[in-house]
Amino acid sequence: RARLTTTLWEDEQTLVYQVDCRGICVARRHVDDNMINGTKLLNVVGMSRGKRDGILKNEKGRRVVKVGPMHLKGVWIPFERARFLAEQFKVVDVLFPIFQPD
Repeated sequence: RARLTTTLWEDEQTLVYQVDCRGICVARRHVDDNMINGTKLLNVVGMSRGKRDGILKNEKGRRVVKVGPMHLKGVWIPFERARFLAEQFKVVDVLFPIFQPD
């Protein structure tokens, strides 16, 4: 089972929940919008960079983070879409409890 940690993302003035899975830190913003780092989510799946970037470049409501700690950089996507991708690629269980409601 993955272990959940919480940390303050100072640049964004928000808390993030983090789960380490397969050596990758997948983060979810807390309170404000619950977005999830889609880049790290798809890295857990093990897909190629090209396929991952192809999926993420077309995401509606995405937010690209280029500065800050390495584990928080990437393309952030809405919670429901992240959950859909996690279900599609069968990683919901290994990322528990990141997809649990507050």
